Amino acid sequence: MYKNFCSLNYNVRSAQASIEYLIYHYTACDLATSLKILCDDKSVNPVSAHYLIDEKGDVYQLVDEGKRAWHAGKSSWEGRDDINSWSIGIELVNPGHGPHYRPFPKAQMESLASLSLQIIDRYKIKPWNILGHSDIAPTRKVDPGELFDWKWLASQGIGLMPSFEGALTSNNSLEMTLKLLKQYGYGIDGLEEKHLQAVLYAFQMHFTPSHITKQPDIETYNALLNLLEKKNKED
Repeated sequence: MYKNFCSLNYNVRSAQASIEYLIYHYTACDLATSLKILCDDKSVNPVSAHYLIDEKGDVYQLVDEGKRAWHAGKSSWEGRDDINSWSIGIELVNPGHGPHYRPFPKAQMESLASLSLQIIDRYKIKPWNILGHSDIAPTRKVDPGELFDWKWLASQGIGLMPSFEGALTSNNSLEMTLKLLKQYGYGIDGLEEKHLQAVLYAFQMHFTPSHITKQPDIETYNALLNLLEKKNKED
């Protein structure tokens, strides 16, 4: 059962777009502040999301799924730039990175899983298109971060996570790692060298959260190989 808390911050999706991505965010503030920000149409930089889930697991629908919510900002995936037109956005109440950043409670994750499965079924969203804000905007965003339980979600049939079976391949060059990141969907083209570390950080927070180096390494390279193998099998 959803709580309706209408936001006026939306517009029409691009006529060329279909819903193909599900994007997770954290609010970096409490529930009351989150609702105020996501529904404030007088803000200099108005934002919104289709749904907000608080730490108790209550779900607030803010924008109709048919509308284009403003959650992704300047972002890209698979060469597409207008991610807002192609996606559903879900915000999770969490203090965010800083002294109070914490794991997402069980009730919140269970509500997220239930809602996500419904959305995935409605739009036939592929598992590799279940993403964090940091995946689509790595030079600007770090949410939902390394404490978000992507592995548990994958066990519920939501998203894709790597598995390491057999010997690791020892190729961990930056050139090859970036090539695989682009193949998976990350926006690499046009990035300055100083921003490439942010892309690696985004990938590692999502797929290897116990191994975050912000550098190309064997674990990252093999995680990418495994993800691409799974993606190619299911595609």
